[in-house]
Amino acid sequence: MRRLLSALWSSLRLHHFLGLFLALTILPAFAAGLGVAPTLLEFAPNEVAKGLTLRNTGTTALRAQVRIFMWQQQDGKEVLTPSTALVASPPFLNIAPGGKQVLRVIQRGDAGLGAVSGERSFRILIDELPAASVDDLGVGGKLGAQPGLNFLLRFSVPAFIESPFGETAAKLNLRLQNTEAGVKLTTENTGSGRAQITNLALLSSEGRVVYEHKGLVGYLLAGSSRIWTFNLPSSAATATEIRMQVNGQPTRHPLAPADLTD
Repeated sequence: MRRLLSALWSSLRLHHFLGLFLALTILPAFAAGLGVAPTLLEFAPNEVAKGLTLRNTGTTALRAQVRIFMWQQQDGKEVLTPSTALVASPPFLNIAPGGKQVLRVIQRGDAGLGAVSGERSFRILIDELPAASVDDLGVGGKLGAQPGLNFLLRFSVPAFIESPFGETAAKLNLRLQNTEAGVKLTTENTGSGRAQITNLALLSSEGRVVYEHKGLVGYLLAGSSRIWTFNLPSSAATATEIRMQVNGQPTRHPLAPADLTD
């Protein structure tokens, strides 16, 4: 009997903890005060710098850290590697309540160019840091974190440097695969520039929409390939056309009916 009561009490404590954890992870989306604009940066080959504006819409001071990574897609995964081709200035920011600060993103010439002939892709990660201690804020008093819970927020801003060897453009190859795990959309970008894919729809030969994905689908970087499942219905295997927006431009691609593959 004592073992049963102990197990019940442990279960109740676990459920209480999980409920509290879920509640706390939901709150930051509404309490966050950091805003970033624009949401994408594009550099010409010889362009020196661009700016990002960070705003603090909250009621307390906000600190943020900025890091920049080279962005690649390998084996269907997003790979981020520290890079010096783009530099953030300043890398740390302290923004007063209701204030804003311009972050300069500087291109360091041909740093990191190597043998790359196409567009180069980066991710600018902007992390809101925990609230400063009382001393950090210049108020004085005992060292320690501000009372209450500190929630962190991250922005990931894509940035691109155009190829110095001519115009960059995406070139997509798309096909459907009818696998035992379901219908998949295989995409390959053999072009020299990225493809931002939005508002994707698969259509039957009669023009009927068999699947639709509104909004951002994702990026397909130059020289990369991806497989999307989307939880496609079995009817998607008969789709003969795909319509979507690529870098904001409406496009249409014919599709062959999916064959059964492994």
